[in-house]
Amino acid sequence: MHHSKMNCCETCQVYWTCETKWYRGEKGEENACCPICNYFKVCTAEKSKEEKDLKPR
Repeated sequence: MHHSKMNCCETCQVYWTCETKWYRGEKGEENACCPICNYFKVCTAEKSKEEKDLKPR
């Protein structure tokens, strides 16, 4: 199953100091949400539900 990536959000507890986010920014990589964020599991579950609801039946 293909899951689209979510971008980091400013409500993340480490958004402004996240080494992963800064590293990706310096390398020009996508600023995707990662397991460091407290909201990662919640966001992933919501994204999966949205994708499931959008699929034709």
